[in-house]
Amino acid sequence: MSTQENIQKLVTKVSSAAESGFYHSLWAGKTDFSDLPTVSRDNFLYTPLSKRRYKNEKGLVKVVHDSRGLFLSEWSFADIGREEYGLPAERPMVFLTDPHEAIEKSMWCYERNMLPLVGEKDATITSYAASRYQIDSLITDAEALVKLASYLESRQEPLDSISILGSSFSPESLVPYRAYAARVRLVLSLPETGSFAQAELAAAPRFETLPGCVVEREETLIVSKETMLVTPVIRYRTEIPASFYDGA
Repeated sequence: MSTQENIQKLVTKVSSAAESGFYHSLWAGKTDFSDLPTVSRDNFLYTPLSKRRYKNEKGLVKVVHDSRGLFLSEWSFADIGREEYGLPAERPMVFLTDPHEAIEKSMWCYERNMLPLVGEKDATITSYAASRYQIDSLITDAEALVKLASYLESRQEPLDSISILGSSFSPESLVPYRAYAARVRLVLSLPETGSFAQAELAAAPRFETLPGCVVEREETLIVSKETMLVTPVIRYRTEIPASFYDGA
């Protein structure tokens, strides 16, 4: 069964779910995926988490910051483990600007049977710890990565991988970091959607949709995921320009 077919099955399930009427009210009786209106961060900002919860499993709740305010995003541990935040490693390090995201990505490592080193706010301390732990991979974001430039330059051998997470990138400024790992990926992700596309780092990256996801291209990207998440991701309109996704 294709991802599109799985998402249609999810739509049918969600439309009649007893746990929440969040999507049911937004869809106003529509049940065909292609006819559904989009949902956006505004809907999450103004709808309490308790009204967007479609299942109860062990997990974590994180605060998502937006210029318009804050909202909560809940993820089960199992769902976190299904994401594609990093690559297999023996000694990964998580170094992210947002502490809530750092906790979640650390849980991703645990779910993948990896023991991560979690970086401190102080880049000097983090660099020292990375050397002592002998990290072989890095999960980070563009802002945090820059703070580790001196450490990466000082390494005798490149890392196995660097995964740079975010919803926007300046690829040309990141290209020099290709020298510091055998593989450097850009991973398009949002706190409320998880990861949905990846590209090898290049001046003009060409993204590919991750398994289990559908990415529609309008003026901005619209993301859907086939998994029944705590708050399912169904036609979620991001603010990411489609032109960036297509490498233009």
